Amino acid sequence: MKAKKVLSLLLATAVISTSLAGCGNSSNNSNSNSNKTSSSSNELKGTITVLTHRTDMTDTFNKYADEFEKLHPGTTIKFENLNDYQNAISTRMSTGNYGDVLMIPANITKDKYKDFFAPLGTRDELSKTYNYLDNFDVDGTIYGIPTGANATGFVYNAKVLKDAGVTSLPTTPDEYINMLKAIKEKTDAIPYYTNYTSEWALTNFSNALQIGISGDPDYMNKMIYNPNEFTKGTATYTSLDLLYEAVKNKLVEQDPMTSDWEWSKQAMADGKIAVMCLGSWAIGQIQAKSKTPDDIKFMPVPVRHDGKAIVQVGPDYGMGVNVHSKNIALAKEFLKFFITKYPQDSNMFSPIVGAKLPDYLNGATDIELVEAKPGTTKQAQDLDTVQKTSLINLNDGKWIKKIIEIGLGVSNETFDQYMSELNSKWAQGVNAVKK
Repeated sequence: MKAKKVLSLLLATAVISTSLAGCGNSSNNSNSNSNKTSSSSNELKGTITVLTHRTDMTDTFNKYADEFEKLHPGTTIKFENLNDYQNAISTRMSTGNYGDVLMIPANITKDKYKDFFAPLGTRDELSKTYNYLDNFDVDGTIYGIPTGANATGFVYNAKVLKDAGVTSLPTTPDEYINMLKAIKEKTDAIPYYTNYTSEWALTNFSNALQIGISGDPDYMNKMIYNPNEFTKGTATYTSLDLLYEAVKNKLVEQDPMTSDWEWSKQAMADGKIAVMCLGSWAIGQIQAKSKTPDDIKFMPVPVRHDGKAIVQVGPDYGMGVNVHSKNIALAKEFLKFFITKYPQDSNMFSPIVGAKLPDYLNGATDIELVEAKPGTTKQAQDLDTVQKTSLINLNDGKWIKKIIEIGLGVSNETFDQYMSELNSKWAQGVNAVKK
């Protein structure tokens, strides 16, 4: 293995983002073609550098490089795995020196893609091979391929549920709370772990569960214009209430204010925690710490629509090619190769059309996978206005912490009073858009 290939920039302990990282196992039935690339080996020569956020996958990426180089003699693949990727890559992109292949940072808007990334093909062409292309489609031209996709819902330890006498996954909010109560009564495990101090984890309740609860892939766009979004009966209220009810019924860790994300992963792996609200990306990280990794599985939101669980699936980082690369042909070929390998090694859904679903979905029956309907430019602008006017940022968990505090009894407000307050603020934002 060539140690020189990976220039890991270990600026701090690796931090894995909530929706843009994962590791573990999945199966891909398209991998029978993973060693076949579209360009002749004789056409591909030279050296390229690949920039990623995965400081934890040095050995795996070395194997990718070795395998690709054997397929294409005369090529050299180097990896730079950057910690604090978003900030590090943003600085480098301002200089033009940002490798040949890279994970596309979230702060680059679509209108800037052509300035930084080489076109990979048309949507009509690439959609025959890849799913989840919406985020990387600019007027029918694709500038990135998803490195995988994640489902939103809950991660759980199946052995803990079995020990509690739970024989099927909950299909209603009441069944969900009753499941947590059974875990508390019949096991020593923490039924639900809030991750109070990790604000990113709390945002799952504000921006990740609504589509599964409502069954509407367009829900997140519609809520921009709903002045009653935080009232009882809406998907947002129901989502936040799932958190509140767990805390109110003392089905969470004893002191959420001292919660610890890294500890929680090991604790779930060891059967000390039953359930956490996380994207499926977290499964691999927890399985890697477990002596019985098959116990770590995925649970849809406890709502069904015509007997089906609606599971929102969204793309992880997209991978693109530097428009300034001196070896774009080689960069594109390695990108395609990388996509056949990485999803299964990071426990994500493969973006390749027809790929098998991950094994961690076993136990969750009658699932329908849906993609959120992409918002228009106008809707994105309106959401920004609503959030700024209301001071409710759906991607910021600070205001969600108060729900946990109310459930613990350390706030003077009731849950419904707080929801009413949030609704008034959101309505002000909606009214600002409508003016």
